[in-house]
Amino acid sequence: MILRETIGWLGNLVFPPVCVGCGRIALAGRELCLRCRDEAGRDAGRPMLPAGIDAIACGPLVAPPTRELVHGLKYQGHRRAAVDLVEIARPALVDGFCPDGSVLVPVPLHPHRRRERGYNQSELLAGQWGRILSRKVEPAFLERVVDTSTQTKLGADARRANLEGAFRPGKAFRKDIAVVLVDDVLTTGSTLSACAAALLAAGSPSVRAICVLWAGEA
Repeated sequence: MILRETIGWLGNLVFPPVCVGCGRIALAGRELCLRCRDEAGRDAGRPMLPAGIDAIACGPLVAPPTRELVHGLKYQGHRRAAVDLVEIARPALVDGFCPDGSVLVPVPLHPHRRRERGYNQSELLAGQWGRILSRKVEPAFLERVVDTSTQTKLGADARRANLEGAFRPGKAFRKDIAVVLVDDVLTTGSTLSACAAALLAAGSPSVRAICVLWAGEA
């Protein structure tokens, strides 16, 4: 452990991390510099609640620096971007948002997609939230059983149709446990609603959600 930390410190000294937003030197162990992080965290209103979601905590609108963070986290293996994104979104989370006894459930990837990526970005985000909120993370509480096509260019109706029947309770599911879903970007809310539908039908008493960013379309 000490050797790995020493090597990491020396690496940052010789090759300091570069901010994905502006190209300046980033904060140690982060993807953004302090200036870009502060600018990315500016409040820009609140999204509407997706169907089936009792309450939602959502970070700021997607902007150039945060778009790069999400892209790096999802497609380039930049796992440390999860730390930046959660720090940016943290002010949106009010005290008591996660009820006592609730669990954090990352929105699952289909096993094929997870093998390709090597990890689930929502699970990394949930791990960060779990440490902050002292809540248990349950990745196996919900599973994705349909490997849906990409939703990037789909409208709200097409997204809902694309996700129909895509989720079901997983092997760790328990009834009467309040759930807080964790995802990266809220767009139309279709994914959260599909997850909530599966959980509520199986006996979950309530479903809330945390997203680190939103696209301004929900």
